[in-house]
Amino acid sequence: MLEQLFNLIQSESQKEIIHNVAIPNQHNNHAVGLATDAIFSGLQNTLSMGGLQHVLGIFTGKENTSTSNPMVQGIVQNLTSCLQYKFGLETDKANNIAGSLVPNVLDKLVKKTNDPTNNGFNINGIIGALTGGGFSQHGGGVHIPGLKAHSNGDGGIDFGSILKNLRSGTIDSFLEGRLGIETLTNLVSKAAVGAQQIQPQSGVGVLNLL
Repeated sequence: MLEQLFNLIQSESQKEIIHNVAIPNQHNNHAVGLATDAIFSGLQNTLSMGGLQHVLGIFTGKENTSTSNPMVQGIVQNLTSCLQYKFGLETDKANNIAGSLVPNVLDKLVKKTNDPTNNGFNINGIIGALTGGGFSQHGGGVHIPGLKAHSNGDGGIDFGSILKNLRSGTIDSFLEGRLGIETLTNLVSKAAVGAQQIQPQSGVGVLNLL
């Protein structure tokens, strides 16, 4: 997902980064990397704090991708700070870049994920990357650590089906009633925390794309 997100931001940041004189051309990829990390870590932090429904909510349209969304505003603030620190930008300039880029990229991410003809992004791949879960070999679901104990299958869950349930308002339980949304949220939260702890040690990150 990181490489796909990096490429998406690179294509959507022509005004904010690529052709912005405040960011030297030789640092364009670094700036795109900072934006990639801010969005990825922002979504991951939300999951780690029990915000599964907030993350899924932007893909159902129940929550927006503008800066009025606290999750989005947090990502904007993080990227603003990073741009100030790395490039010495004034607060207003850094905030203008982040405030324009982050909502636009999230909007494009949602549209591409929800487009059945687009093979670049899908919700299982996104949740799998954020939790370190990976894909199930049966049914294309995501392996969430601890989930297997609540199911009779291989521990995979299809978040695409969950999005459909969210859109229709039926989100009470999964896996034939054996797993409630609170339990799933807690499992996803723990998995996201685990992924955050592993990533610095594994050397897998945005900087490796540069």
